[in-house]
Amino acid sequence: MDPQSSLSEDARDPIHPVQLEALRRMSAARKLQMVCELYHAGIHLRVAGLRLHHPDWTDAQLEFEARRALRHAGT
Repeated sequence: MDPQSSLSEDARDPIHPVQLEALRRMSAARKLQMVCELYHAGIHLRVAGLRLHHPDWTDAQLEFEARRALRHAGT
């Protein structure tokens, strides 16, 4: 099975050569840092969405649910 078969059409677009070269030159530590930053940005976005639907939830509840949702994303 093609691992990209479940991706959206946009996700299968080839990476731009300039982006690819930048990623190749980037250290593993910097790549990991970027992944962590994206993960935290995802949590903040999920918290904002949850807050709209659950204004009565505490910050702790929102944070917990946001992390749980991202931990199980794609499964």
